[in-house]
Amino acid sequence: MARQEAEKRTRTLNAQFMAYLEKHRIYELFHEIATQLVLKKPDDPIVFMKQYLELAKKRLDIPKIILIAPPGFDKVGLAKVLQEELGVQPLTLKDLRDAFSQEDDDCRCGESEDLASTMRTILESGILHESGWLLVDVPRTKAEARIFQRLGIIPTHVIQLVVSCEPDNWKNVCTDDTNNQTCNQMKTSKDPKTRRYLKNLQGLREAYAHALIEVEVGIRTIDELGKDCAKLAKMRKHCGVPSLLRIALIGSRGSGCTTLAQYLAERFNLVHIDYDYIAEQTRLQQNPLGEMLRLFEDKWGERPKPEIRIKIVEKFISGYECLKRGWVLTGYPKVVEDFKLLDLIPTPPNRVIFLEVSGNVCRERLLNRRYNIDTGSKHNLSTTKYIDKNDCRLGVHPKDYRLIVERDLQEYEENVIEMMKYAGESAIKIDANQEERVIRENVEAFLMRSAPSWQSRIPRPPPQIDPMDIEYEPDDEPISKVLNNICTCEPKYSFI
Repeated sequence: MARQEAEKRTRTLNAQFMAYLEKHRIYELFHEIATQLVLKKPDDPIVFMKQYLELAKKRLDIPKIILIAPPGFDKVGLAKVLQEELGVQPLTLKDLRDAFSQEDDDCRCGESEDLASTMRTILESGILHESGWLLVDVPRTKAEARIFQRLGIIPTHVIQLVVSCEPDNWKNVCTDDTNNQTCNQMKTSKDPKTRRYLKNLQGLREAYAHALIEVEVGIRTIDELGKDCAKLAKMRKHCGVPSLLRIALIGSRGSGCTTLAQYLAERFNLVHIDYDYIAEQTRLQQNPLGEMLRLFEDKWGERPKPEIRIKIVEKFISGYECLKRGWVLTGYPKVVEDFKLLDLIPTPPNRVIFLEVSGNVCRERLLNRRYNIDTGSKHNLSTTKYIDKNDCRLGVHPKDYRLIVERDLQEYEENVIEMMKYAGESAIKIDANQEERVIRENVEAFLMRSAPSWQSRIPRPPPQIDPMDIEYEPDDEPISKVLNNICTCEPKYSFI
């Protein structure tokens, strides 16, 4: 018994450690420091890390973007929109060339090193440490990209604009009136700049494969395109840090949450936790929590309070399999109070996905749903072409009666906006009106490319300073004994 308690305590501590490391982004912090150590190779790595720690924490959220687009596209206009949205400082090829008076667009011998050195000098000056940067028209080739990388100029996001329309329409408004024009027709262009761009594109994609994001231009203005690119730039890229998926999949009844959660559980080897199922299992148990649930539901006819619901969820989430494999949660949270309590447990969700489905679609799915009384299989009257009534006895689930369906859908609509507002940018919205295959692909892409998004969504007040903790006043004279033990000056490093 003592051994089991010790193992349970160890699992809980491990879960708390993992959540703590994710919350404060410790893995990413040391990944950034290790990268700079390899690039800089300082004589005193300990002093370098100590000085860099002051800057590294801020740099984790600073966007560093490279924009790749066809020659005729209005990249400067898009860069201005990104500057307004993200606060980044755009740097064009002309800006870096000013020191060399080069006017030709061709890559000349030695120019790539000069451009990279100029960019490095700008970054080491520290003027972009707070804002971040956006490179436009540079680097132009794979070889030039490698030179930039060797000097430590490494972006967090590389945005490639995929354009399928005519170059004449790229200037002011991104239209897609000529959908029949494909990228293959671009290759036949007589414009030497376009041919050069297409020739070097594959090399740039290979050099920046780890940070590449493809954006289809479509029918959007520059402002709309810039805002969409800004949203992608705000999503942190996954840098290979160890992390278990803890997914909160939120959607109304009939949105397909359960089906999608079962697929994700199989796809990523996760534990699927459905709140309605575990609540029913808990209600049948002979323990204080089960008795409390029976008291609320059977005697008072009310839903348990949020404080009781979170105990049910936390009990299952803190289990061994969930701590070992990760989990995907459906049917919870139902209200924003549930969400806030869920964030306070040792292992809160690090991915939050909202499935947006039309209420009429959900209503139609639920009201047309039938269950086989003998086998428990699920059927939909609107999609099933033929049902043999002699071999198949279908019935309506008690939760699928119209009155209950309308109540559940109305309750979700009343609470979902507040939950989305609370989740903010830590959550993603998926259009679940599309085909099931497309929905799965969108969700998988989000899970694979994004880093853990959980940081405490509940604002916390700044720590209060107790006057009794202050050991000295700034205006006091320094103690002479302390001055005698002052160490020699440390070398001062400049950071890219």
